[in-house]
Amino acid sequence: MAATMLAALVACGTSNSLTKAEREAQIVQMVQAALDQGNYTIAVDWMKPLGGMPRHVSSNYTLKVIGEEVDSYLPYVGEAYRLPYGGGKGLIFKGKITDYMVTRPTSNRYTIEFNVNNDEDTYHYRIDMFTNGKAIIDVYGHDRDAISFDGEMVF
Repeated sequence: MAATMLAALVACGTSNSLTKAEREAQIVQMVQAALDQGNYTIAVDWMKPLGGMPRHVSSNYTLKVIGEEVDSYLPYVGEAYRLPYGGGKGLIFKGKITDYMVTRPTSNRYTIEFNVNNDEDTYHYRIDMFTNGKAIIDVYGHDRDAISFDGEMVF
C-alpha cells in the first residue's frame, strides 16, 4: 500500500512539473515508442457487446501485445455458436499473432490489426489507438458475436 502511494506521489510530482502541452507531447511519444517496439498493454474499462448495452468493467481486464504474442484477458458477453463443454475460455487466452499490421489513417490515430488462433476459435483484433493513449478494441470471432472494448494504454 505504501509503495502504491509513493508511486502515486512521484507521478503527481512529475506531472505537475510539466505543462499540459508537454505532458500531451510526452504521451504521444510513449504511444509511438510502445507501438514501434510492439510491446504494450491496454487496460479495459468498458465493454460493448454486439446488440447489447455498454457495461463498465470493474476488474483488471487487459490486452497485452508482447512481440509476436498476445495475452488476451478480456470479458466476453455475447452469442457463441460453438463452445467446448463447460463454456470455454472466451477471450481469456494467450496466443501467437499472425498478420500483424499497423497503419496511421489520421495524425492522431493508429489502426492495429492482427489475427490469433486458439483451440476454440479464430479471432481478428482491430485496435484504434489514439495518440492520447485511449483505445478502442474490436474483436471478431469466427464462432462468436463481435464485441468492442474501450480502454487506455498503460505506461
